Amino acid sequence: MLLHKYDLKIVLSECNPSSLKVNAIADLSEDIGEILPYLNTALKGLQYYAEEKILTVKKEGRLISFRPRQIALTKLEDENEATVVMEELKRIVNETYANRDHIKPTYTSRPMPRPLDIFKLLPGKNCKECGEATCMAFALKLINDELEWKQCPLLLTKEFEANRQKLVQIFPDAEN
Repeated sequence: MLLHKYDLKIVLSECNPSSLKVNAIADLSEDIGEILPYLNTALKGLQYYAEEKILTVKKEGRLISFRPRQIALTKLEDENEATVVMEELKRIVNETYANRDHIKPTYTSRPMPRPLDIFKLLPGKNCKECGEATCMAFALKLINDELEWKQCPLLLTKEFEANRQKLVQIFPDAEN
């Protein structure tokens, strides 16, 4: 086991003080810097800065930043949710550490998808069945992790299976 304990602090969003969501910072009892490239592979990280040892991932609609002695979380309901999420991250860190001999570390960032590239993979019918006014609006919300590709009913049809598989590659944390 690599990570044993952490000290969790709840913080309000400085850039959006009227937000109903809170953020959290967990100061770690151990240095997890050596495992960050493995977490980058396991969690399909968005950005990884090897020199600074900072890994940022998106998981369940929130940004999570890992540093050697700290994990920062966004978009939490309250301290209880922060604790639940942090316990899950602790489990993932320790599981990744235990399995690191079987994981190829990734030292680079994943390329960010462009809205037009995502739009081209959508049905393009502007049917509004997803709840958005247009497929472009849907694409933008996908990129911003405000919804998941599977919220488009047309993507679940056989006609769009190839596009769906490409979206799964781009947004791997969404369930198939």
